Amino acid sequence: MNSRDDKLTPAELSWQDNTPVSVLFDDIYFNKAGGLAETEYVFLAANQLDARWQALAPDSRFTLAETGFGTGLNFLCARRLWLKQAPESARLHYISCEKHPLLPEDLAQALAQWPEFESGARQLLTSWPAPLRGFYTLVFDDGRITLTLAFGDAAEMLAELDGQVDAWFLDGFAPARNPGMWSPELFTQIAVHSRSGTSFATFTAAGLVRRGLAQVGFNVDKLPGFGRKREMLSGIYASDPEPTPQQAPWLARPEPLATGERRAIVIGAGIAGCTTAAVLARRGWQVDLLERNPAPALEGSGNPQGALFIKLATRPTRQSELHIAGLHYSAALIRRLAVEQAEIGDICGVLSLALSEKEIRHQQQLIDSGIYPEQLTRQVTRQQASELAGLELSAGGLFFPEAGWASPPLLCQRLLADSNIRCHFDTPVESLTHDAESGLWEINGGTHSAPVVIVCSAAEANRLKPLAGLPLKPIRGQTSQADQPLHLAPLKRVVCGEGYISPALDNRYCFGASFKLHDLDLDVRAEEHQANLDLLERAIPELAQALDMAAADGRVAYRATTPDYLPIVGPVPEFDWVMRRFARLRQDSKWRFEPGMRHLPGLYINAGHGSKGLVSCPISAEYIASLVDNTPLPLPRRVADALNPVRFVIKNLIRRTI
Repeated sequence: MNSRDDKLTPAELSWQDNTPVSVLFDDIYFNKAGGLAETEYVFLAANQLDARWQALAPDSRFTLAETGFGTGLNFLCARRLWLKQAPESARLHYISCEKHPLLPEDLAQALAQWPEFESGARQLLTSWPAPLRGFYTLVFDDGRITLTLAFGDAAEMLAELDGQVDAWFLDGFAPARNPGMWSPELFTQIAVHSRSGTSFATFTAAGLVRRGLAQVGFNVDKLPGFGRKREMLSGIYASDPEPTPQQAPWLARPEPLATGERRAIVIGAGIAGCTTAAVLARRGWQVDLLERNPAPALEGSGNPQGALFIKLATRPTRQSELHIAGLHYSAALIRRLAVEQAEIGDICGVLSLALSEKEIRHQQQLIDSGIYPEQLTRQVTRQQASELAGLELSAGGLFFPEAGWASPPLLCQRLLADSNIRCHFDTPVESLTHDAESGLWEINGGTHSAPVVIVCSAAEANRLKPLAGLPLKPIRGQTSQADQPLHLAPLKRVVCGEGYISPALDNRYCFGASFKLHDLDLDVRAEEHQANLDLLERAIPELAQALDMAAADGRVAYRATTPDYLPIVGPVPEFDWVMRRFARLRQDSKWRFEPGMRHLPGLYINAGHGSKGLVSCPISAEYIASLVDNTPLPLPRRVADALNPVRFVIKNLIRRTI
């Protein structure tokens, strides 16, 4: 990523008769004479979406993409039509790029003019991301609609998109006012993500747009424009699909299974397994979840509370991009579920204290970079941090208003309360084999079988033969739990420093955690309680001193981590075939191979999330489900590639990190 592109500038608006106007482009966001009617005419009708969506078969998938989100009016219009005309089991994936996102208060003011969209606008506003470059996944209407907001230049963000589009809304400010968006690179990306029959519509009839679309393979027609506009354009992609931009062949997406069965097995009932099962179930899949314990979340996901928190890099990395996208997704999930069950979690904000000179320098560099907007994090003094926390803290730091905490056991229980999920507890998985004749994966000699299996069993995953060799390792961690002191004010925010502590749940504080390599004992140790207390005292002395540790208890579990500290998420390759096919990389890492990749059909993994599972597991589950369901990915391609299980084989072949 070019550092010049890392920082986004939010839209600056002026208002003319309640109509938002871009100060930068001196152009309106919607037609003063009837923005709603214009959207319906230009985008919905010209793409023939009413008839196309009525004709969809049950369980269909439809992808609509847009080059300028603006106020979201196009999206809300499309949402209303989809809910009215599409089968209830069909799913709409709406992808929209936006280089200058509106600030939340401006978005709310703009959408207030359309009371008929109150339900959709409310869902949009409660999940609106901070203006930071990246992909953000928003779930609407119990999963019937997924919105991917790609914040950044449209051509650049589409180049990171993995997925094909059925219809395009080519929106944005007029080419005469914003020629930079209507570029040859944009038209090329539109073609790359189109298939034969993909439609488009746009309000403009400018020659550069008409010629640009025609040159990349669209049949372009002029139609009467809306209102005072004389003409507009629409058309159909009539060429063979453009080849996907060259990438390493080992990173190719697996071919979708030929079987029409929407049936899957998930192994493991921690956060990774429960979120994976829930996302598939929401998409209409029948899921069997297998867990060796008598209930969910009894191992690594069993702590009563965990922090929903990320560490930022001075410049965005693939890991930080994953965590930022994951934080946004997980926070929205917790907010939705906590409406019905408050104990599941709270997006109360997280304070990350600067307790060392090194951390002070790092945090200052983050702020000085100007990349991260205040909606994601802002710097606070010790006094400000103490006021936010409700208790006296030992240092200032960074405040993350859209972070918080969750109860993994309660979250897992809630996620599994879906009629499409059948739980099989006390069911250890001893073997996993594929029957080529039936196309099914068989577990424990055929006791359970399905065409798709997702392994979510943390450090135990590589005990299964098809996953042997994946570098997953367990790390011991002990948390401490103690009663909330009655004479102290309650902690109001999650506080992280060298350890973490969340606001009390059921009048109990959970804090820690220890980090022990090469230690597989499950015993609770007094010395680790003391170490946790020492970490807490460095951050919140008065609370640490007030806790009654004589009555404290604790819990030991294992985090599963990887050598590069990124989770292992994605399709499982045929490892032996990959090593044979790409063996020449040992001699020449730049050797070019013909396209071609082999995966074990229908087998996926979601593991190795370390201590960031609450942030990375839910978005990874969405990613896995998109692969299984053959829909656009919710993560930029470069991030998805970094998670791919094949990376460890390729790294060994070329003897360097890719």
